[in-house]
Amino acid sequence: MLLSLLICLAGGVAAGLLSGMLGIGGGILIVPLLIYLLPIMGLPVEIVVPTAIGTSLATIMLTTLSSARAHAKRGYVLWHWVKLISPTLILGGLVGAYLGTRLPPELLQRIFAVMLIFLAVHMIWKHRPRSEDRTVNPVGVQFFGGAIGIISALVGIGGGALVVPLLHFYQVAMRNAVAIAAVCSVLLSGFGMLTYMFAGPSIGGTAVSGLIGYVYVPAWLAVAATSMIFARVGASIAHRLPVRYLQRGFAILLISVAIHLFVGG
Repeated sequence: MLLSLLICLAGGVAAGLLSGMLGIGGGILIVPLLIYLLPIMGLPVEIVVPTAIGTSLATIMLTTLSSARAHAKRGYVLWHWVKLISPTLILGGLVGAYLGTRLPPELLQRIFAVMLIFLAVHMIWKHRPRSEDRTVNPVGVQFFGGAIGIISALVGIGGGALVVPLLHFYQVAMRNAVAIAAVCSVLLSGFGMLTYMFAGPSIGGTAVSGLIGYVYVPAWLAVAATSMIFARVGASIAHRLPVRYLQRGFAILLISVAIHLFVGG
């Protein structure tokens, strides 16, 4: 148990750096890590995957909160974008979290993986949209916000991995996009976490100490303890790196997410 908690602390370091630098919560690392560790920590096998997802979202909420505060202090959060995206993002997150407690996500994971690879290629090679393509369609943005919410809460990655490319398409500067994604991830993961908490696992009436619904509190606190600290470090790094490096780093992250979803599905 002690070794598992130490591994969670180390995972929190990596998740925090990703959150601060790229506006995401690090779920790509947290979910597979917890799928491996939760059985060792005594959880029944039949609830490991939804508990890993629910606990990941709980961790992302705290990690991205730290990251979002660091970005907001530097004035990088464009709040009109947050107001535009967040309503359908939250609604989608509630739907995705509900489905995540009931449906096998394999098919959606693979569809999502293909989409991530496309987005990564787009960010590395495609030219920015022409000036006449900059008009923001609120309905379209809100539609994609809902889709992002559903998929992200379903697989436990927090939403930033898709919010950033969406904003990049509308020519939002990379640093601003990362900051906005961090705020959106706080909202999405917070509501998603509550849904997983209140869902309540069915494990034949057996009580598991530290388990609230599909959130395992010891693992949650262990990951969050270091991720919140290193999210501020990641945010500081993000403000010093050239924008192009952030874009390429984010594209590499998207490809790694896609590979994980293919293998994990």
